Amino acid sequence: MLSKLGTKTFTLFDSEVWKFFFNPGEVTEVRIPKVLNRGTVSGYFDDHEIFCKEVKKADKELNHDGIYFTLQVIDPRLLARAFNRLKVSSLTTSDNNVISYRWLPVDTDPVRPAGISSSDSELREALQLRDEVAVWAMDQLKLPYPIRAMSGNGGHLLFRLPDLHVNDESKRMIKTTLERFARQFDNEKVNIDTSVFNPGRIWKLYGTNTHKGDVLPAGPYRESRPHRMSYIENIGGTQND
Repeated sequence: MLSKLGTKTFTLFDSEVWKFFFNPGEVTEVRIPKVLNRGTVSGYFDDHEIFCKEVKKADKELNHDGIYFTLQVIDPRLLARAFNRLKVSSLTTSDNNVISYRWLPVDTDPVRPAGISSSDSELREALQLRDEVAVWAMDQLKLPYPIRAMSGNGGHLLFRLPDLHVNDESKRMIKTTLERFARQFDNEKVNIDTSVFNPGRIWKLYGTNTHKGDVLPAGPYRESRPHRMSYIENIGGTQND
């Protein structure tokens, strides 16, 4: 397990992080929505070295808002759609293509108009709320120590689950837990996204850049709104701290 201590950050380009998310033989979809002049770019990967090369190249060369990956365990046969490569494609992972829930995802998102990056103060509020949710969830719900991450504009938590089979019961459990978090913690500055319960949900690919709106420099009457790289602050575990 990677250390939860220190100031080092982690990304999915780190081989140990990749192994934390994916077992040998498992597959993830990389998806880049709304690429300028191309639409959706997508591909499926089971080779970490090629994954790193292709994603880093796309992040640098394509005009995009953000790069995402499928968080839960998906049907490995999808690899045949685009074998360790990215291509323009409208055929992407659906809920029916997901085998099991491995993660309970929490997204603390600053309240702001659509299509713009968060300011530094908004991001701080989101990360503070993220940490409050983590402490409460471990104490009250006995959830394991989560992965804590920064999405580029807000906060992420990922609580490890015991690979729950995707069915109505597991979907309902994920959905009601997120709604409980929202009732407990939503405020006028930060909301918890309760829409991320569906198994085919894509998630920010840590180590890639987020480009929502224009980079806004600070001025006499405004905060800056920069583009940022997403990253993992620390890796959680399966046991409570």
